[in-house]
Amino acid sequence: MSIRFHASCKEVVRMTRQQGLPVMLALLMLLGAQGFAQTWIWTTDKVARGSSSSIALDADQNLHVTYLTKDAKVYYGLKPAGASKWFTIMVVDSTHANVNVYPQVAVDKHDTPHICVSFGVLTYITLSNHQWVRQQIDPGSGTISYHCSIAVTPDGQPHVGWYHEFLPGGTQYSHFRHADLENGVWVVRSVDGGISGKWSSMAVDSKGIPHATYTQFAHGGDLGYAEWDGSSWNLTTVDSSENAKSLRGFDNSLALSPDGRAHISYFDGRTLKYAHQGERGKWIIEKVDAVSSGFDYYGGSTRVLLDSKGNPHIVYGDFGAVKHAFWDGKKWQIETVVSGAVQQYNNVDAAIGPKDTLYISYPDPEDGFVKIATGKPNSSAPVNKKEPTN
Repeated sequence: MSIRFHASCKEVVRMTRQQGLPVMLALLMLLGAQGFAQTWIWTTDKVARGSSSSIALDADQNLHVTYLTKDAKVYYGLKPAGASKWFTIMVVDSTHANVNVYPQVAVDKHDTPHICVSFGVLTYITLSNHQWVRQQIDPGSGTISYHCSIAVTPDGQPHVGWYHEFLPGGTQYSHFRHADLENGVWVVRSVDGGISGKWSSMAVDSKGIPHATYTQFAHGGDLGYAEWDGSSWNLTTVDSSENAKSLRGFDNSLALSPDGRAHISYFDGRTLKYAHQGERGKWIIEKVDAVSSGFDYYGGSTRVLLDSKGNPHIVYGDFGAVKHAFWDGKKWQIETVVSGAVQQYNNVDAAIGPKDTLYISYPDPEDGFVKIATGKPNSSAPVNKKEPTN
């Protein structure tokens, strides 16, 4: 049963004077059970027409987005801090190519954008000396598909992960691959094999060490975690299933806390889950929400973020809604940020600012525009949100 209580403190006092102590106790019990939790006040603006979205926030609070248009052009957009207008520019015209991996963006400490995308060949794009520079990663290696992920070290070194599906002759390869730019040369390695990496997420810690999460289907549906030790990837299974048809680990997202612990959001079928490292690295897994029956995990997306207190936030697309789940210190709260479409919200991404302001990018399936929903914290209102599915 859902109960909302709107009485102010003055109303509580007035009702207590009129109806006595029992009423006061009942109201205080209700307030105590419900409590005052943080909510967000949301506003929305348009960037441009597009069918995908990825967003990043730099150290100076400038917003960066990249998106793909329906005529297969890759665009980059910038909204400087305090500005009311987006500035966009086409960075790749791939009209005559097959864009099979949507663009993703990350930024470095110098506010420089770094983009990965594939239109036949995995391509890295960055801005250097006011010029867009494009480099092919592992050209001639075969077919790239599904997703790429990108992260940048504190000194500006890019790390890219992707799913390498087929070799040039058509032989299935199915490896999760990684490349970093070392002395101007892309060094490419396999992270894992066995149908791994269709969905992946890359992050680097404060020391510049790359970490990744990814799907692994060799033994059923697994969520994998990889950490680079300087010479090889150390692999760990976070969440495993012996069911060969399991959908565990889809749409995963990785964030690292300042102490290097991993926080992961992902889908297990239609269940949104959150995994994080506890004491001695032990994985703690929680169920957060259940998405609707019309949900398609192939187009799904999650993004896990950590706020100024270290609490996790998960932004994700559902059928007919964009949602925000957050840990309030005691339990998961869930709010709907955007709703109204009669189809799924795909390619949802998010970033968080130092004052816990949330920025969510998403292609609106109703009008075809890439939009940004900005949420500012508001702690003044009582809430009674949907409970997580256990």
